[in-house]
Amino acid sequence: MNIVAGGDSFVYGSELKDCIRAHSHSTFPALLAHNNKHKYRCTAWPGMGNDSIARRVIRECYVHEIHHDTDNFVFVNWTFPSRYEFRFNYDTGQRTGHWYGITPHTADQKLENYVARMQSEHIARASNLGMGEFAESFYKHVGGDYWDVYTSLKEIVHLQNFCIANKLKFMFTCADNSILYNKLIHNSSNRAMAMCDDNINMLVKQIKDKQKHWFWFPDGESGPRGFYQWAMENKYPSGETHPLEEAHEAAYQLMKDKFNELVEESVE
Repeated sequence: MNIVAGGDSFVYGSELKDCIRAHSHSTFPALLAHNNKHKYRCTAWPGMGNDSIARRVIRECYVHEIHHDTDNFVFVNWTFPSRYEFRFNYDTGQRTGHWYGITPHTADQKLENYVARMQSEHIARASNLGMGEFAESFYKHVGGDYWDVYTSLKEIVHLQNFCIANKLKFMFTCADNSILYNKLIHNSSNRAMAMCDDNINMLVKQIKDKQKHWFWFPDGESGPRGFYQWAMENKYPSGETHPLEEAHEAAYQLMKDKFNELVEESVE
């Protein structure tokens, strides 16, 4: 079976010992694949948004014709909803050509943490292309709680429907629970909830209808948690910003039964 994994730096394996010039084989999705003797295809890349995650997973399935074979499995660790990808009218000079991802870091030149240092070349190139101004304007006028959640939910439903239509088995989890556990969805007294109406609710319903395909880490103060929240709250060893091997091994142990259950499930 092919395991097609999607995600950001947590699935890519940033700061893990074997993550040097390619993705790690020590992350929890890689362990799920290798320990069960499945083939592992990793589409993850650091800093990617949920739109990019969905696009790259679907592209991987088409390029390798994985969508024609039901003996395949899609595993996605969805990321923070404030990241976005756009296709520009010109080659951006990135490895993805016309496609270019922005995060709040793109507009912030003053960051001095691991993420900023790893993306220093990316940020410099973005500045030369005017991406900093583009990102700043986007986050000022569009990006925010509502649009972040709404667009991420659309990408989840998009990939979910792709898997169902092509009879692909799948399992979703996330780095952070803010996609589905946030004030827009769970706090009806919030003024923004009036704006959510059916636009967000219809997406949430479609996702919850397939909740058996989701894995959540044990509850914390904010409810069911994502991998990053769970690892940090349980004080697993970490690099500057990423949980290290011990957290990935523990995550694998927690989710392996759910994974094997979904692998064995028949597809209608």
